[in-house]
This record gives sequence, structure tokens and C-alpha cells, in this order.
Amino acid sequence: MRNRSTIRFVLGTAALLTAGACADLDVTNPNNPDIKRALASGEDVKNIAISTVNSWYLAATYLEPYMMLSVTADAGAANFGNFGMRFNNLEPRAPYVNNSAGGDRAVTESPWNFNYGTLGAANDVLIAIANGVEVPGGTTDKYKALAQFTQAASLANIAILFDKGFVVDETTTGATPEFKPYTEVSTAAMAKWDALISALNGKSETYDVADIPIAAGPLTSAMLARAANTMAARTMVYTARTPAENAAVNWAKVVSYAEKGLSGTSGAGAPYDFTVVGDNNNWYSYIAFYGDEPTWLRVDMRVINLMDPSSPAKFTGTIPPAATSADARLDSDFQFHGAVIGDPARGIYMQSPYSHKRYRFHARTSPSSATGPVPYVLQAENDLLWAEGLIRTNGNLATAASLINKTRVGRGNLPPATAADGAATLLNHIVYERSIDLLNSSGVELMDGRRYDKIQAGTIRHLPVPAKELEILRLPIYTFGGVGLPDKMVADAIVHAARNIDGIKSRVGAGRSAQIQR
Repeated sequence: MRNRSTIRFVLGTAALLTAGACADLDVTNPNNPDIKRALASGEDVKNIAISTVNSWYLAATYLEPYMMLSVTADAGAANFGNFGMRFNNLEPRAPYVNNSAGGDRAVTESPWNFNYGTLGAANDVLIAIANGVEVPGGTTDKYKALAQFTQAASLANIAILFDKGFVVDETTTGATPEFKPYTEVSTAAMAKWDALISALNGKSETYDVADIPIAAGPLTSAMLARAANTMAARTMVYTARTPAENAAVNWAKVVSYAEKGLSGTSGAGAPYDFTVVGDNNNWYSYIAFYGDEPTWLRVDMRVINLMDPSSPAKFTGTIPPAATSADARLDSDFQFHGAVIGDPARGIYMQSPYSHKRYRFHARTSPSSATGPVPYVLQAENDLLWAEGLIRTNGNLATAASLINKTRVGRGNLPPATAADGAATLLNHIVYERSIDLLNSSGVELMDGRRYDKIQAGTIRHLPVPAKELEILRLPIYTFGGVGLPDKMVADAIVHAARNIDGIKSRVGAGRSAQIQR
């Protein structure tokens, strides 16, 4: 039983081969083909390297944990039992129920299994290359770079989401790895980003747009380097759990990465949005698929209140007048329905008459559902990380203001920010811009909420290792969250009344449409 946990690290490739592009990876299936057969040729290495990009992207935009993280950060609003939304959105906040038989188990199991499945496959590619397998046409380094990207990105996701994890790469031996705190996992991810960025320097490869459908594509080495720089900046910043940790980030290094990132003025190639063209089959974002679907997720009134302070910051049970704002995005990105969804008995604070419509074309009931250019990381996200770094390092405030104004003025038609506003006001502008312009893109709502301390007392700041994993390893089950218990480990996690048990079963194979759990 003990080896079954760590087997995911050596069966990553087999899992991808078996599952194809399906997001529901079974990374512990002992019937999958062994690694040596799966990576026997250079063509195998190429195909698996490409597959890891798809599996990483699906994991990074998946239902769990991002739907739950949105509502618990008071960005989204829903009281349905699916995807961990209801019980992790209670007021006052309750501990996350870390139970291998619980209805919300996928909140931890999905990101844990999917990211480690991708990591295992990326490691397998790198092992095969290190052992002398070459991709035809002298393109070994080209596809090695993809595996390096997904290796770093998977480790980064674990560091950002979980309190601890395993650090495994192509050099890890067969011994059972030990848990490392999220800070060490983040450090390991950063080393991988740096290695990739260095390896891409001077390269001029181009990837087939049919394999990696970037809207600004075809993807090139220069574009991949820009993405890696932005991802490195994200990893550093989003690892922070508190304002103190946020202040301790090496912001000068963040600036250095962002300057060469997706919107940067340094580095090769033109700036671009990391936007994927959905095909309703292998590529799609669940964050937009459900996040912009008004029958599933609404926008928390807290967000509307940011744009119109006269609107209530929490739904009161009475439909308020339609909000008005000088911010043009209230009309372009949001919809006032004049009605709410969900059962008010579950908490009217989980309801809202507003939805997000910026990516409605990708949403569940749209005629173009799961298709079209849907963003993962926008240039705006890089701009705002860059601007924050400049402010926090006493850098050029005029440059910071100009970066903020790309969305503040460019999309919001608001008065321009200036250096004369001062550091504190500019930081407030950044918090605002991130809340409005990054909504339902890359799932950063809780990451911002915790580092800015904008979340409710008792809100979970990171996820525990899944109970199923702990049971296999014969380790104590623990959890986080709950009023009076913030940031504190809770032994023998409580179990709610088995509501939703086996409820979250509708996945890609069932057409990506779940049934609402009322």
C-alpha cells in the first residue's frame, strides 16, 4: 500500500498515454504500460512532452480547486454543493473537510493527482532524454523545453496550492520522497524556471499550433521564454500566504522576470497574452466554462462594491438597484440579472444578482461553449506583478503607474494613475485592477486574497495533502480553515453528513456538464 502513493511519480507517462487528453487522469493505474515501453523512441518522447502541456493546462484551469477558491475568496458567489463551493463558503468559515470519502475530497485530490501526474510524465521525458533517447530531426532540445516547462509549472502549482508536497524530478531515486514545506517546493520550482529560461536563450524553435494552440501562435522559443519568465514571477509572488510573506518576496527579482515576461520590454519576441484556443475537446478552461456561466457562478457583491461603493458589499436578500460606475468594465465584463440563483436557506450571502460575462462565449450554455481564445495568463497579470514589484522596491513610480493604466485606463476608462498618487495609492490601484481585470482567468483570487489579507477570518489559506494520500502513507489526517483556527493544523478533520458523497462525478467523459447539487 505504501508504494501506491509514490507510484504516481514513475507512472506519469503511462497515465498520460492511457488517458489521452482527458482531464480525469488515473495516475495510479497499475495496468498502464511501463515507462520504458512508453518512451522507447524519440517520437514517443516528443508526443509525451506535448501531452504534458495539455495536461498541465487542464489541471491549471480545472474545476477543483479553482471554483472553491473563487467563492471562498469572495470573488465568485454560489451555494451549490458542487466542486467544494458550498461548505467552503459558509459564514463563519468552517474547516475544510479533508476526508477520503467526503463529498469535497476532489478539492484536494484533483490538483494533487493531476499536477503530480503531469510532473511524473515530464520527469519521464527528461529521464529518457538523459538516457540518450533523441527526438528525430535534431529537435530533442525543442521538446525537452516543453517537459522542463511543465515540470516547473507542476511544482509551482503544488507550492502555491498546498501546505507541503514532494519535490521530485528526473534525478530523484526510487526511495520514497519526503514531504517538503511549500516554501521549499517553491524554491525547487524556481530553480526549474531558471534552468528553462537559460536553456531557451538564443533558441529559435517553433511548435505546431495544432499541438499547442496558443492564440498568438504558433508558439516559439521566444514566446515560451516570455511565458516562463511570467510564470517564475507568479511562482514567487503567489507562494506568499500572508502580507508578511508578501512583503518578504524578492520583488527586485520579480521585476527582473516581469520585464522579460508576457508584456515585458526586454527579451526576444513580441509581448502576447497566454491565451489558448479552446476546441471543446482537448483544450478548454473550466474556470471560464463555469465561472462565466450565470446559472452556476455569480460574482460576489464584494467585487461589485469595489466598482460602485453605493452597492452593498454583501447580498442582503433584497435585489439592489443596478450598480453604476465610472469603470467601463462594469458594463463590458459584468451582467446585472435582477435575480439570484440558489437556495436562500443556505445563506443569502452566497447569492448575487451579478455574473461575469467577459468570457461568456466559453461558458457552459454558450453556443460556442469551451471554444475560442480563452485566457490563462494575460499580459495584464504580468504588468500588475511588474508594477507591484517596482512600488515595493522603491522603483520608478511613473513606470508603475503606466503599467497600471494599461487596464485602468485602457479597459476601465478611469482617470490615469500617476507617480504623484504615491506608493500606497498605487498599490490600492493594483489590488483593484487585479480584482476586476484578472477575474476568471488564471484562478488567482485566493492567492491575492491571502497575501493582501482581503479574505474573511478562518478562510483556508492553502490546501492540506489529500486524506487519501495520507491514509496510504499512514500519516495523520489534518486540515486548515475555520474561525478560531486560521493557519492552524486540525487533527482528525470533522466529517459533514456525507452530503455530496460521490457527487462530483461528471467530468470530461460526461460532456463537462455537472448536475447542480441542491
